[in-house]
Amino acid sequence: MTVTRALLLFARADVGAIEGWFRVEDGRVIARDMALDHLPSLEPDERLILILQGDEVAIRWIELPALTYAQAAAAARLAIADHSIGAPDSLHVAIGDVHGGRRMVATIDADLLRQWIGWAQAIGIDPDHVVPLPLLLAYGEGAPRLWDRPGLSVVRGHDHAFAVEPDLAPTILGTIAPEPMDDARFEAELPAALAVLPLDLRQGRFARRRVWRVDDAWKRRMRRLAIAAAILIVAVPIARVGRIGIDGWLMDQEASRIARLALGRESLPEGAQTAMSLRAEGLRGPGMGFPNGAALLFDAVKLTPNVELTDLDFSAEGVLTASVTGASAADVSALVGRLSQSGLAIETLPGGDANRSTLRIRRA
Repeated sequence: MTVTRALLLFARADVGAIEGWFRVEDGRVIARDMALDHLPSLEPDERLILILQGDEVAIRWIELPALTYAQAAAAARLAIADHSIGAPDSLHVAIGDVHGGRRMVATIDADLLRQWIGWAQAIGIDPDHVVPLPLLLAYGEGAPRLWDRPGLSVVRGHDHAFAVEPDLAPTILGTIAPEPMDDARFEAELPAALAVLPLDLRQGRFARRRVWRVDDAWKRRMRRLAIAAAILIVAVPIARVGRIGIDGWLMDQEASRIARLALGRESLPEGAQTAMSLRAEGLRGPGMGFPNGAALLFDAVKLTPNVELTDLDFSAEGVLTASVTGASAADVSALVGRLSQSGLAIETLPGGDANRSTLRIRRA
């Protein structure tokens, strides 16, 4: 785990008690304070790291190959079961990367870690990482580093990483002579330690859940897209109605042009449809019109035996006058009945004889 820009929150022993904070950037500490109220806002690429004192965290190295987290955690629980004071099920196990066939394993009371993370979230901060203090001591090779603090000795070495009361550190180290370091050296080497952090307690069930946040730029883009979509929804029907109106006007213009050509007229003040209707009425005649009346008469004569049409006239009033002859008066009466069935009004003019009649035919 590599961290270059970070806001470090140093915890005390009691949950919610903070010793102070550092802001690390460009390989140095650029800001610090002891008051939590002065904690600055995080920059976009900055990490918030909660630093636990380390006396509640047990760190050791075990032979463990590269496995999935679940497999590695189960194997680590078995490996540390004999060295744990509490019940293995009550411990949270965090596992580092493989180095030379070994992996760093840290255990902490799960309830304690849950309380620290819950406290941080309750005050509006959610740490990206939770790291025990011994891992912030930069170490490469040689003797273990010993940083004596008020009431706490912090040790980091090749096989050691712990924080205990000052009088217990020599007992744990035995004959190993540590290399002491002061606050100034810790601060100077802190960026180097952050660049190679071997382990993060926030893993497994305590891993930080990514919270999806909608930024203002995305909101503005969505708002513009919504406005554009609304404009399109309104504009498309309007454009379609406008297109239909234009097409209708063009069709009227074309109809007028064709009507002028058909009628041989320069203008049609009454409109193309009215002008064509008047022209058609003039051609077929008023009333039922000559074509319709003649067709009905011809059909009736054709269907009536012994009847012949001898004369035909069409008046300006729309009345068809037909002279017919038949073998008998019954034949003429049959013709009149057939025409009446076609919906026409038939009038027989006086002056005919038994075999010859003049009929006036008009629309009923």
